[in-house]
Amino acid sequence: MILATIKQGANNMNESERNYDVVRYNNGLNTVPLRKFTPVEMDIFWSVLSKMKRKGTEEIIFEFEDVERLAKYDRREKDSFHDALKSTWSKMKELDYSYEDDGYYEDFVLFQRFAIDKEKEKVIIQASERFEFVLNNIELGFTRFELDNVTILDSGYVKELYRQLMQYKDIDTKSGYWAVTVDEFRRLLAIPDSYRMSDIDKRIFNKAKDEFLSKKDGRDPIFEKFTVEKIKAKKGNKIQRFVINFKEYQDPNPVPMINWLEELNE
Repeated sequence: MILATIKQGANNMNESERNYDVVRYNNGLNTVPLRKFTPVEMDIFWSVLSKMKRKGTEEIIFEFEDVERLAKYDRREKDSFHDALKSTWSKMKELDYSYEDDGYYEDFVLFQRFAIDKEKEKVIIQASERFEFVLNNIELGFTRFELDNVTILDSGYVKELYRQLMQYKDIDTKSGYWAVTVDEFRRLLAIPDSYRMSDIDKRIFNKAKDEFLSKKDGRDPIFEKFTVEKIKAKKGNKIQRFVINFKEYQDPNPVPMINWLEELNE
């Protein structure tokens, strides 16, 4: 595998323990919530997508060990991982992408094939023709993030919040903000209607603050800034929207980087 970027000797961390694979796709995919996915299943899903960019609709073959490494899957029993792959696929095949504009409506599934060869320890995946367009049509706007930043997060809600924020990151300043209505926020993160604002604070925003701003496993925090402003409706006391500001952590003592040719245009 060709690594996107290698930071030599950074953060007292063995480079073999850190992935630099990149996930990149058209912003339209951010409208598809990963409903009912567990954190492990999310990691497998994004690991697969990190290797499907620029591959068209060709069948992609993954070794079990490659997916385990990418997704940081820490249980090595073949049966356990086989079950995790099957449960991930059972949810992946239910994902669909909808588009509607001026009387035109289209709905399509994301993948046309998913096969698991348990004996040879391989996974075969093939994107649908229309989903390939969503993966690789980035001219109209795209989301990009390091796979490692998703897999190191523990909470499924925080993983989903992170990929939404990455749509609004300014490449130059490494910062941005997401202004979103409460209703849309609930939909995109698949938050149950039963969750009150106190539940959203406890289960999502407080966890996000802790996970985004804390060091973990010997590596720097993902963000150096993460704040949530709650905007009330003009009438009444109800929270109408959130304005979430963030800034990626920047090493005050950066070390030289090695850029590999395959990822120069990432």
